[in-house]
Parts: sequence; structure tokens; C-alpha cells
Amino acid sequence: MSDDQAPAILSSDDVRSKAEHLPLDRLDQAVLDVTAKIKDLQATIAEQAQRLAAMEQQMAELERQSAVTEAKLAVETMHSAGLTAQASHMLTLAIDAEIPALAQLLEENAGDGAPKSPLAQIYDAAFDAKAAELGIEDPARFREA
Repeated sequence: MSDDQAPAILSSDDVRSKAEHLPLDRLDQAVLDVTAKIKDLQATIAEQAQRLAAMEQQMAELERQSAVTEAKLAVETMHSAGLTAQASHMLTLAIDAEIPALAQLLEENAGDGAPKSPLAQIYDAAFDAKAAELGIEDPARFREA
């Protein structure tokens, strides 16, 4: 039976009415036909149950992978926050110590459009390199302004 055809469901009255008008040999054939249809339906139900079980397993695996990915993202976010705090603290110490090279790193250069400090250029280069490694095109659209 094709997937787009639903079996006709007969009421018990319809079955009795049709059976009363059939000769015995045709009745035997009707019983065999109904039995075959029942077996087909049982096979279809079993197949659908197997598909459902496979989909449920796949869904569970995808949920597990999603949880692992979320955990990895959380760790990376925490790592980023830690690195940001360290860099901010080191910049504060360098400013307090009046390190001459720091002024050069923080100095903004006139570039294509917005001025960028050497530190911002270093960040952009590393960001773009990681994007290329990950196969992400046009990484500038993901950078925070």
C-alpha cells in the first residue's frame, strides 16, 4: 500500500451487510483479503515504530551534542572573559608605569574609514585568521564595533 493511500475503514455493520450478500467462496476470499490487509497494516505500523525509534535516538544524540556544544561555548566565553580581564589589568599597569611602547600600541592610526590602533589591528588579524580557519567568510560582520 502506498504511503498516500489511507485504508478504507469499514464499520462492523458495513462488513456484516457485505458479508451477508457474498457466497461462501467469495466470503473466504474476503476473509483472506482482510487478513492480508491487516498484515500489511501491521507491517506498516511496525515500520513506522522503527522509524520513530530511530528518530528518537537521533534526537537524543543531537540533544547530547547540543549540550556538549553549549558547555564548550560557556567555557570559551569564560576563557574570553578571563583573558579580557588580564589584558585590561596589564594595560592599566602599563599606563600607570608610563611605558612608552604602550602609547604607540594604543595610538589610533588613520586608516580605511575608522582609525585603528595597533592593538585593534592585531585583534582584527587574529579574529580574521580564526574565521578563515573555521571557514567563515566576511568575519568583519561578526566583530563588535
